[in-house]
Amino acid sequence: MSAIEIRNLCKAFGPVRAVDGVSFTVEPGTITGYLGPNGAGKTTTLRSLLGLCTADSGTALVNGQRYVELPHPLSEVGAVLEATNFHPGRTALNHLRVLCAAARLPRERATEALDQVGLADVAGKRVQVFSLGMRQRLALATALIGHPKVLILDEPANGLDPAGIQWLRGFLRYLSHDQGAAVLVSSHVLAEVEQIVDNVVIIAKGRLVRQGSLAELVSNGDAAVRVRTTGTAELVPALEGAGATVDQQDGFLRVRGLGAEDIGRIALDAKVVLSEVTTERSDLQQVFLELTGEGQG
Repeated sequence: MSAIEIRNLCKAFGPVRAVDGVSFTVEPGTITGYLGPNGAGKTTTLRSLLGLCTADSGTALVNGQRYVELPHPLSEVGAVLEATNFHPGRTALNHLRVLCAAARLPRERATEALDQVGLADVAGKRVQVFSLGMRQRLALATALIGHPKVLILDEPANGLDPAGIQWLRGFLRYLSHDQGAAVLVSSHVLAEVEQIVDNVVIIAKGRLVRQGSLAELVSNGDAAVRVRTTGTAELVPALEGAGATVDQQDGFLRVRGLGAEDIGRIALDAKVVLSEVTTERSDLQQVFLELTGEGQG
């Protein structure tokens, strides 16, 4: 059974279809990035999953159940949708102790959760003096309070400094890969997402446009190979004769349809010297812009 299962989810606000038939799953032991431009429907999906809004049709399940049907939700699902829902006059420790009391969790769990996210030394400080990064860590501690095996995080790196971001990467990998948690991360910081996720789900205008493993999305299968040589006149016909498509650009060739090893072999046969052979790897941002049309101006 999938930890998170979204099936044909639809939600409209008046004439606007915020989510239109979206389906995907998140498996235990993996981190899935949920990506899309602003207004794509990411937050509406997460709110539907957490029972904060009611979908028009389709299902959004955690461990095979709707969130509102979970008998002990904090022990199954931890969520961070924003890092501002704290009483400013409460200390970090008291905030978590109130949550423990409401959820009938051991009182000491509050101290443990603060230690997990690196806030043990500010446990007695009031939240009103916390920076955005500290609030983000406190929100994560809140999500972790019941030792859940499912985490739903919206922009978890927001407000964190570089050291905090590096810590978050390692922490989420530990929770998922070592502890078996299923982690769903919604974010627009693509370079950061690429550092931590195993799988990617991309939506645009409320509809799913691509999903799969990160490796599949940024694979080199159809990537171009950048070639520099002084033997262009001899090499281009040889490459085209082998089935490649060759574009001549400022001082180099961009070759599609052949790998670097094949190009090197053809150049050797043609007695052409190569000064550069570089495979141009796609990154997540490039794939995202192509799929969503955000790069078209």
